[in-house]
Amino acid sequence: MFELDEKILRTWFRYEKWQEERLRLAAVLHPETFKWKKRGEPPRQSWSTLMKVEEWVSMGWDEELYQKCLTMEAADRAELERLGGEHPLGEHFAQLHGLSDYLGGAFIAAGGDITRPGSVSSFWKGMGLDLVDGQAPRRTRGATAERGIPAMPHVTKIGEQIRQQINRSVGGKLRERYDRFRAEEDERFPEKPKIFRFKSSLRKTQKLLYACLWREWRLAYGLPAPDPYAFGMLKHDNGNLIRIEDLYGKVAVEAAA
Repeated sequence: MFELDEKILRTWFRYEKWQEERLRLAAVLHPETFKWKKRGEPPRQSWSTLMKVEEWVSMGWDEELYQKCLTMEAADRAELERLGGEHPLGEHFAQLHGLSDYLGGAFIAAGGDITRPGSVSSFWKGMGLDLVDGQAPRRTRGATAERGIPAMPHVTKIGEQIRQQINRSVGGKLRERYDRFRAEEDERFPEKPKIFRFKSSLRKTQKLLYACLWREWRLAYGLPAPDPYAFGMLKHDNGNLIRIEDLYGKVAVEAAA
């Protein structure tokens, strides 16, 4: 694993842990920091919650520790953004509308050791985006799958953050790709619930983005990055092959006549 990539992954693990502990403490020490949709304010604390607060404080899980978590979480997030900006992928994330240095650093942490996935399909699998019998792998209640969802918890978490930002990046070329995939899904599968068409289109957009970033990441370190099988081996029309530059910036708006 390359040194900068390892620094980013270690920083992510620290950031994630500080965030986890900060949220755990906030739940009992500062419930007012959360959004309460139904009430508009935190519910009245029960006697068991008050007892929990007393015991946590007696163990050192107090306001001082909460403030330390806040400070360290912010420091590690800033470090993650800095390292993400210094990484070879930083220049690409800077030009992807709706994404950021933070998500750039988080993506690198999720990708881990880029020397290991020698093809984009193996990279997708490690990032939890492969297919099983043509479908996205899902857990079924009461069923024991031969192979569970392959991505580690922090990879899944980061992937969800990236999907959310793609969906929010209205006006950007990433969102435009989603809109294209959604139009195709709506035409091919009008009988499917909207949520399935939404998730499928977002997943396709995410896979496209990851494929482009995997290639740039590998090339930046002098590693081979073959085109996907359909293009590299079956010689499909390369005019349909998307590169990272095709996803930069916003969609050009034509001037009204």
